[in-house]
Amino acid sequence: MNPETITETLQKGFHTTLGAAASLAESVQDSRKWDENLRKLTTDFDQLQLEWQAKGATTEQEARSFVDAFLAQQGISSGQSNGYKTVDTTATETPPSMASDLKELTAQVAELRAELERLQTEKTP
Repeated sequence: MNPETITETLQKGFHTTLGAAASLAESVQDSRKWDENLRKLTTDFDQLQLEWQAKGATTEQEARSFVDAFLAQQGISSGQSNGYKTVDTTATETPPSMASDLKELTAQVAELRAELERLQTEKTP
């Protein structure tokens, strides 16, 4: 078996699984879909597998488009190399005023946590 065949087989399996999961999610949300999908399970499984594979490929494309749009909206650039998406995560320095605000908020959270623990121990007999 050559590597391309293995990759294609894995991708088809992924798409089939994704399509089956999407069909299951639709079935749970809509009782008519539930009956329809249940009826399909009793028919030709190869045809059902092809339907799931197509649905999975479509779902994957929609998910990629959604993530790309979300990243673009956030101003994060996504690169593409070898078919895989990478996200540029360049660290930026925290401004001094924000650092002091962060320290103050951390102290407040610690105080609230201590108060909560104290209240829980008082409540416990």
